[in-house]
Amino acid sequence: MSADYPARLLAVIAAPTGAEKAALLAALAPPSEAARWGLPPLPERPGRPAHWRESDAQPRRRKTLKHAPTRNRFLLAIHHIELSAIDLAVAACLYGSGMPAAFHRDQLAVAREEAEHAALLDALLSARGCPPGSEPIHHRLWDAARACADLGELLVVVPRFLEARGLDVTADLLPRLATLDPAAHAVIERIYHDEIGHVTTGTRWHRAWCARHGLDPEAHFATVAAHRFAGQIPGPFPLDAPGRAQAGFTAADMAFLSRPRPRPHPESPPI
Repeated sequence: MSADYPARLLAVIAAPTGAEKAALLAALAPPSEAARWGLPPLPERPGRPAHWRESDAQPRRRKTLKHAPTRNRFLLAIHHIELSAIDLAVAACLYGSGMPAAFHRDQLAVAREEAEHAALLDALLSARGCPPGSEPIHHRLWDAARACADLGELLVVVPRFLEARGLDVTADLLPRLATLDPAAHAVIERIYHDEIGHVTTGTRWHRAWCARHGLDPEAHFATVAAHRFAGQIPGPFPLDAPGRAQAGFTAADMAFLSRPRPRPHPESPPI
C-alpha cells in the first residue's frame, strides 16, 4: 500500500467530483509508519467537471443574504471551498513524507469529512435547481497550497490561516442565516463545528512539525502568515475567538492576527 500511496493521493486530486473523490478516499489507507517518497509535482489544477467554468475575477463581497439567489451564490462558493478542501487535505498527505502514520490517518479523515460537506451542499443546491457548477469557480486556495515550500508552511497556510479564517466568516454569518434559511443554516452549522476540528488537527500537527525542526510554532506561524498574507492581517471579519480557542490558537497567535495594519508613509516633500 505504501508504495503506491502518492499515486493514489494524486488520483483523488484528479477526480472531478466530490462523490468520485469520496469513493477513492474510502478505499485509501495510510502508509506504513514514517514511509518516505519523493514529493511528486502537484497538478496545476485539481480535477473538476469539464463543463464547469473558471474565472479569476475577485468575488463581490456579500453584504446581505436576504435574497435567495444571493444565498445560493454564497452556498455555491462554500461548496467549492469544501471541494477544494478535499484536495488540500490530500495535498498535505503528499507533503507528509516521513511523517507518522497518525498524521496521514488524520488528514485522510479530514478529507473524508470535507467530502461529506460537499455532498450535503450539492444535495441542497441541486434540490433548489442551482447545482454546483452553476457559477464560475476559482482556484486561489489550490494555488496557495501549490506555492508552499514544505509541510510546515502548508499547515500554516491551509488549516491555520485559510480554514481558520473560514471560522471567522461563518461565525459572523450563522446568526443571520438561522432565520433566513434554516436548511442552509443546518448544513453550515455542521460544517462550522467540523471545521473547528480540522483546524485543531492542523494546529496539533503544525506544533509537531515545528518540534521536529526545532522551531517555535507561534513564531513560525507569524512568519509564514506575514510573508504569505501581507496586507490581509487583520482580516475583514472579527476573529472567532471561541472557535479559534477550541482550535488551539494562543494569545500570541490572536494578538498577531489582530494587529493593526501599518499605514503607508506619506511621500516625502521634494527638497
